[in-house]
Amino acid sequence: EVKDPKTTPRRATLIAIAIIGVFYAFSAWAMAVGEGHSAVIENSAAGPGLVFGFLAAHTPGWFVTLGNLLFITSLLAALIAFHNVVSRYLFALGREGVLPAGLAKTHARTHAPVTGSLTQSALALVVLLVFAMAGAGQDVMFPIVTLFTWLTNTGAFGLVMLMALTSFAVIGYFRNESHGLGKWTTLVAPLLAGITLVVLFGAIVANFDVLIGTEGASVLGWLLPALVVVPGILGLLWAFRLRALQ
Repeated sequence: EVKDPKTTPRRATLIAIAIIGVFYAFSAWAMAVGEGHSAVIENSAAGPGLVFGFLAAHTPGWFVTLGNLLFITSLLAALIAFHNVVSRYLFALGREGVLPAGLAKTHARTHAPVTGSLTQSALALVVLLVFAMAGAGQDVMFPIVTLFTWLTNTGAFGLVMLMALTSFAVIGYFRNESHGLGKWTTLVAPLLAGITLVVLFGAIVANFDVLIGTEGASVLGWLLPALVVVPGILGLLWAFRLRALQ
């Protein structure tokens, strides 16, 4: 979808990874220094409040307001991006016959994956309503407090797992045909990425209770990751079945 598909996506991806990686590393280091290494883990249970509480104690009020505004708009941008990705996945899976073919329907004028988009919106609405009703008058399942923390960390868990699997899939894809690319691109780089992501994935699994703000081992510590792993296994089995039918 760009003028130079061979160059632009690769360049944009590398630039994004570099900027985001440096920014995240610096931000994590800055918060650890600001809060103190002995307190940053405990205080991180406050979620975004960790950042804004620190800013409120050291910066003017208008700066905290600006930070909140940027946080809200960045969340909106992220939600739109993820909504778009899920809609396209549903469209592709419907088109390939993995999911019902109705999901492959597009808008007559814009050709956007409208059925996938509406399906994603309906699922999100159902989840929000469940949390809103269950959390009425309490903080245990209140959407802003609990849903955001639980599902953003679950999503990150799944995303790291997906990227690790994709890294190894790259090696498999280029195993028989290199398409004119060197060993660094077809083997070394994806292997290093896959190993690093597996280590990161292990760290997430080991510290998942900390990430979702629970004390010690809890049901949520394995239930939320299972929401990612179990559908993945079911999807793999479904893929084998579809292959056998071909």
